Amino acid sequence: MKRLKPILALLFGVLIAAPLSGQEKDDKIGTVNMQQLLADYFKFAQNKETFMGYEKGILAKDQVRVESIKALVKESQDIAKEAESSSITREQKEELFQKAGALNREAQALQNERIAWLNRKKAAFNEKQAVELGILRKEIMVMVKEIGDAQEFDFIFDRSGSSGASIPILSYAKDATDLTPLLLERINRDAPPEDVEKPGEEEPDEEKPATEGSGE
Repeated sequence: MKRLKPILALLFGVLIAAPLSGQEKDDKIGTVNMQQLLADYFKFAQNKETFMGYEKGILAKDQVRVESIKALVKESQDIAKEAESSSITREQKEELFQKAGALNREAQALQNERIAWLNRKKAAFNEKQAVELGILRKEIMVMVKEIGDAQEFDFIFDRSGSSGASIPILSYAKDATDLTPLLLERINRDAPPEDVEKPGEEEPDEEKPATEGSGE
């Protein structure tokens, strides 16, 4: 009987441990750096180039407006200076001062119109950027899901995601696999050759007031 006790104890231990060995495996966790994926996505580089063209175009048109306003202000100043001459009559002085004042008011009206136009352009530009970046993020997320399904990951966290306090949402994950390099290869798999000319795009639309007409 004494010899049976160790054997029974061993069998009891095996029976107790058996259910534990049948438990589900630990979750398979992976991580990605979404900011890096977006920044290194070939479509992001194309969009960035296009948006830089938009911005340059807006600034060039704005500069034309600025120069027109400066010309009016200069003309007004010259006329006002001419009106200060002692060699002209009082009637001529009044006429010149009125003309200078009218030019100043016209310049101010154009300045107000310019600021409103620039604000509309910037708003359209920012909205277009947000929409395009949102589309790219969705494309990347589709590929993240494809990799996750193919490699049977239970969770994939974004290491670059931050809370409202600018603290990373995921600061540590035990045995997590970084999928960023793999996904960089995947998202740029269809990138065109460097020497392929990229199609141009039109400037973002903006709603124009009736008084502005078609002038840019």
